[in-house]
Amino acid sequence: MRNAALIFAKDLRLLRRAPAVLLVLVAYPLLVALLVAAALQGGDRRPGVALVNLDGSGRTVAVGERRLSVEDYAARLEEDVDLRRLGPEQAAAALEAGRVTAVVTIPEGFIADLQSGIRQPVIGLTTSRRSPIEADQITRRLEAAVYRFNQGLATGYVGQVLRLVDLVLEGGDIGFLGRSGEALGLRRSRELVIGVQDALRLRGDGALAERLAPLVDFIDATQANLDLARPAAEAIRAPIRLEVDAGPPGREPLSAFGLAGALLVSLGLAGVLLAAAGLSSEREDNVLVRLRRGLVSPGALVGEKTAFTALACTLVGLVLLGAVALATSLAVGRWGAWLPTLLVAGAAFGAFGALAGALARETRSALLVALMAALPLMALGLVPGSDVAGALSQAVPFGPAFDAFQRLLVEPDLDGGALGLDLGHMALLGAAFAGAAALALRRRA
Repeated sequence: MRNAALIFAKDLRLLRRAPAVLLVLVAYPLLVALLVAAALQGGDRRPGVALVNLDGSGRTVAVGERRLSVEDYAARLEEDVDLRRLGPEQAAAALEAGRVTAVVTIPEGFIADLQSGIRQPVIGLTTSRRSPIEADQITRRLEAAVYRFNQGLATGYVGQVLRLVDLVLEGGDIGFLGRSGEALGLRRSRELVIGVQDALRLRGDGALAERLAPLVDFIDATQANLDLARPAAEAIRAPIRLEVDAGPPGREPLSAFGLAGALLVSLGLAGVLLAAAGLSSEREDNVLVRLRRGLVSPGALVGEKTAFTALACTLVGLVLLGAVALATSLAVGRWGAWLPTLLVAGAAFGAFGALAGALARETRSALLVALMAALPLMALGLVPGSDVAGALSQAVPFGPAFDAFQRLLVEPDLDGGALGLDLGHMALLGAAFAGAAALALRRRA
């Protein structure tokens, strides 16, 4: 153990004497973290969309107590996209040049069709063929915007229907085509018919009064049916209501996912490459030759490189988390849990890199092998896929490390048992890779 501690001190001195390496060790994870976070959260960027309005009538349509125009529809679209009002030729040129990703066309007679209630107005959407992923995203956003606009129209129309029901039941002032008048209403009509029947009976004309009975029955049946119109209209207005549990501030799932992915890629690559380079360089310094004399066992050498990598990853991880806590609104916190998580994850990453360093014959080969093996395995942990991909990501340290990072960043109430399972999983994998690295190193020596 004393000889392994001396090698550990030697690695620290080498790192201190090489400020460029130390700068890369800190700056590289920061750069990777920024790039990964930007890539994972790129969906938050508002895409550019051109709006071509061919309905120059300036007309509006009455919906409830509001009058809506094409500009109201455009304002609703602007909630989801970066809308640019252009002419047809300008919009086509912008789409071809890539300045916008889609063109929304409001056809001529759009408001007239909406007013008619007979012809369904149609909005045109043309997306860029050179950006299929973003085009599909815009299509979904505009579908959601049209749905919300339709929901607003439906709410206004239902309100109009309910006011008409009240007018039919209770009566009141009514206006149509510039003319005004007063509607009698079913309740007042029933009172009048009942009054006429009573008057006829008093005059001894009971037969004539009975002839008005079907009219009273019709008024009663109509009134009963219209009384059901209000709950039915309310159900049509919003048959299903979605209540979204957004979670506590600072632990938004998408932002936390981006930071967890940035931590995984930056610390994973730095840890794997550092351990692989450190172990393979000892072969170039003839340390493996001295191993035959029993100075340092292969297991102790692998353990030293793993511990050194764990310490480096922990320090870099704390720097990253501190920068995020100071510069963003994410609730990092839980520093007491972060410290063992970063230590165990760094040790597991170091063991994985040590195995690559033990198998390769020189430092350059070790770095190449470690990089080529680590990158696709990290991708399996970041991108949700099939059960096979999920199982593979859990067979290497990157899967459980990503789970632990997400647990610390997303969950409002931290489950210590679940986090302990993640740490145990990483420690078990780290021990297995370290054992394999020591065995490969013994055979090399």
